[in-house]
Amino acid sequence: MYLGVAAIGYAIAFRFRLPSIPVLMVLGFGLSLLPFAPDREYARYILELGLAFLLFSAGIELSPRRFLHQTGAVLWVALTQFFLVGFIGTFAAKTLGYNEISALYIGFALSASSTLIVVRHLRKRQQMFQPFGRLVTGVLLVQDIALILLLTLLSSETSGDPETRILAPAGLVVLSGIAVFCHYWLFPRLVKKLLSDEETLLLLALATLFGFVGCGQLLKVPFVAGAFLAGFSLSSFPINGLLRGLIGSLADFFQALFFTVLGSLIVLSGGGVLVHAVLLAAMVFLVTPPIVTWVAERCGQSSRSGIESGLLLAQTSELGVVFALIGWNQGHLGDTEFTLIAVVAALTMTVTPLVANDRFTWRLLRWHPGRRKPLSSLPLEGHILVLGFGKAGMWSVKPFLDAGYSVIVVDDDPMVVSMLSRTKVVCLRGDGSDVRMLEMLQARKAHMIVAAVPKLGDLLNIIRYARGVRVLARVQEEDEAQEIEKAGGVAIRNAVAAEGEFLKWFESNCCAARAEVSG
Repeated sequence: MYLGVAAIGYAIAFRFRLPSIPVLMVLGFGLSLLPFAPDREYARYILELGLAFLLFSAGIELSPRRFLHQTGAVLWVALTQFFLVGFIGTFAAKTLGYNEISALYIGFALSASSTLIVVRHLRKRQQMFQPFGRLVTGVLLVQDIALILLLTLLSSETSGDPETRILAPAGLVVLSGIAVFCHYWLFPRLVKKLLSDEETLLLLALATLFGFVGCGQLLKVPFVAGAFLAGFSLSSFPINGLLRGLIGSLADFFQALFFTVLGSLIVLSGGGVLVHAVLLAAMVFLVTPPIVTWVAERCGQSSRSGIESGLLLAQTSELGVVFALIGWNQGHLGDTEFTLIAVVAALTMTVTPLVANDRFTWRLLRWHPGRRKPLSSLPLEGHILVLGFGKAGMWSVKPFLDAGYSVIVVDDDPMVVSMLSRTKVVCLRGDGSDVRMLEMLQARKAHMIVAAVPKLGDLLNIIRYARGVRVLARVQEEDEAQEIEKAGGVAIRNAVAAEGEFLKWFESNCCAARAEVSG
């Protein structure tokens, strides 16, 4: 019945172009009202099974190597958001009339963000490896670890078994150590032998999942911790890329099952819980972006990266539902409180992909209270603007410096700004496609603009703003090059440039090799 309802829900969402999560939950709730509805205890077991696969697939996406150079920013943003949103949510729940224990559960169930929603959104928009994408995935990893630690401590303290209170935290440490060992040493070597055998690789992934969950049960660790650590153990490159295609359909299957069953567990005793859910969801949207933006800016991120990160993190996690489920099973939460947390999760997960876009980000940027002061000490006429430095930036800047031009670089990567601060190149931290930044740097009076920002829309906005100034825009695809040239810019095709450099290198090495042979 659950699978049939999930299939109908996906068909309705596809036909009418609706978000799938609320449709699945509404249909699941409708199923629970029927006289032949499945038993609620049975539904809890299915919910846990779906959560295990969702957290497993989420853990595969969170490799720590992606954000090693942003570790400080990741920790500050993750922990500040987690605790501030948790305390504000607790205070809001108490204000709405919930007792202290229920308010604590509600507050910290809302404190972390959904790995499932954020990673899918980043992959769909091809932003996983942009600076803010790396920051966000690092924040998700830290918050998931914090929630898993809280869940382990909570389940051990409420078990009533003295042995479990001691064994569960120690078991989590042991299981985490095994996951780290597998992530950095075991699986990278093992998978190299299985690259050509997809069936064996899939079986290895599933065996890892059930192995970690089983070990977790023996060590009195919650099943969600075992599932997440199993995914983390397989998150190193290129293992995560290989497994993503193999388990993607399984993750979609269990996502549909999870939200359908979650809807069936909702109990509406009146309209008050829906009003409270809307208010708490609004609290998450209003509180999270300013907190994340403020902390990210002070850690060296640009305002735009901070706002994009804040919008993506403004929703509650599937682990928050687990948090509520444990409280429900222990009798700390009633049906009303569990329903409240589930509805808030559904609302925020649905709205976040709709607002986490360029258009909404630009609107918030215009409302940003911080205004940069004009750079009166810099020569702001006849200069060269380099928007986006990257790894090959110095090769672009050096010819201009040798020719005697004044060069100003704009980049949102704090490592680039720190590196250039030790040279004679003027570098500002910020978003090169931000109109305020272009106005401040007098882009329309520049001799030339070299734009290496990743988004085609941003490149087109720069060309339109700096009308009359020659704009060299780096692009990856031929259709992007045509759009740039149509707008009046000069397209620099990465593939063509790389091909020319490779041929020069190849010919020089071939000539050297022939000279050695003839010699």
